Amino acid sequence: MKLTQKRYRAADDQGGTAFCPNCGAKVTASDEFCGNCGFNLAQFAAANADQSESIAPESATSASSNQATTDSQPTATQPVTAQPTASAHRRQSVGGNQHGSTMPTWAWVLIGVVVVVLIGGYVFGHSYYSRASQLDRIITALKTDKSGLVTNFTSSDPNLKLSDKKIKPLVRYFKKNPQALATFKRQLNNGQTVDGAFTYQLTGKHWLVFDKYQVKVKPVYPTATTNRNGAKISVDGKTVATSTSTSYRKQLGPLVPGTYTIASSGTVSGKSMTNSGTYHLTKSSQAIDLALRTVSFTVETAPKTVIYVNGKKQGTADSAGELVVSELPWSGNMEVSGEYKHGSSTVTSKTTQVTEDNQTINLEFAGVMTLKDADAYMDNLWVAIQELSNTGDIDQATDNDDRSLDDYYTDGTDNPQYKEMVRMSKGYYNDDSLTGIDYDSEVRAVKPMSKNKSIITYYLTYRFGTDNGTHLQEFSYDAETVKQGDTYRIVKVTGGQKIRDTHEDD
Repeated sequence: MKLTQKRYRAADDQGGTAFCPNCGAKVTASDEFCGNCGFNLAQFAAANADQSESIAPESATSASSNQATTDSQPTATQPVTAQPTASAHRRQSVGGNQHGSTMPTWAWVLIGVVVVVLIGGYVFGHSYYSRASQLDRIITALKTDKSGLVTNFTSSDPNLKLSDKKIKPLVRYFKKNPQALATFKRQLNNGQTVDGAFTYQLTGKHWLVFDKYQVKVKPVYPTATTNRNGAKISVDGKTVATSTSTSYRKQLGPLVPGTYTIASSGTVSGKSMTNSGTYHLTKSSQAIDLALRTVSFTVETAPKTVIYVNGKKQGTADSAGELVVSELPWSGNMEVSGEYKHGSSTVTSKTTQVTEDNQTINLEFAGVMTLKDADAYMDNLWVAIQELSNTGDIDQATDNDDRSLDDYYTDGTDNPQYKEMVRMSKGYYNDDSLTGIDYDSEVRAVKPMSKNKSIITYYLTYRFGTDNGTHLQEFSYDAETVKQGDTYRIVKVTGGQKIRDTHEDD
């Protein structure tokens, strides 16, 4: 029913009746709101006060009659009927059907804030719970060993009950091998590690809205063996079995792939013995030898190198670069390493594994020639110098592999040591008292200076041919070398201490 079809009539002096302009229900002049529909009568009357000086009362019958003639003009005998204004009509249209009530401003503000928060939360959540963002947080948690790390992992193996403690070996491995963590992340981003041990997959929802990703673990079940009855086998300090024979086998696991300390301990010939080692477990087919026995081996390396076995100092190489290690309790992953001090710097060698009893281990440093290789290197160098000394032709100064003399030195022909070798060789060629010259080098030691740098200590014998016989001279030199790509070159040569000086008659 339209508002323009209603008439509102206030009470007369005797307190007559009036009718709601919104629904037509009877009201009194003192009513502020219609009891039937909640329309604001006081507001409506105030808005229309200037359109009529007086509003006469009317009975229920005449009200009904006047409702039928709302569009007729008032006569002198008809009461003046007030019409709702446009503004009042708008208010009625908005609030009339809600019992005349309007929503407070604060409520609209609250609704707006809630909407903004919901939209912002969704946008933030969409980014925070993205596949890449979740992987970033997992990698950071592994790197920092964050508490609650287990929530990022899952497994379909019912025997593996994951916990922060059980994931610790994986954290331990990445802590020692940070580059491996970068590889781990790259492979998981593609879905799975190349060994199939870890899979990055969708496992559920966060807040019922955002995708939840976790790393699925495929545990490993390696096998440990020992040769002693009654030996106790432990994993990270926890005893997991006691052997019952001299050919005992024990399947370990389930274990999260990672780095573990695995050991066996028992009695051999009345003496307590332990076979303990650190193992990086990656597959179930791995076999761990926990035999209780001793081994001996010889280490050959640079003189005065301090020798370690699994991080424990065993001694120092002598002046010939040798150390004999005897009767050491066997470990399935016995690793030998060395440290050499040059000035204020310490150089660490590559690690070499002991695989058998009475083994000879050549301990090498990165970018440093072995004793054998250094000996061949110096022999070839002096072949090129000998050619120049006997021909006087720089084009003939090459070794047996046609490597030119200048290629043996850093900066080639600009190297001061190269220039000295050319000057010396041509001087011998131009010496009329000499009938020929031979050189014979013997490398005595190779000592590391730093990564890719070393010092070759060698003895050089000069054999000068004369009309009266052979003049022999022997000197000791130190050649500082550097590895450039796959090639070793001399930086400079020092020393020149005379060892002997003799003559041999023809």
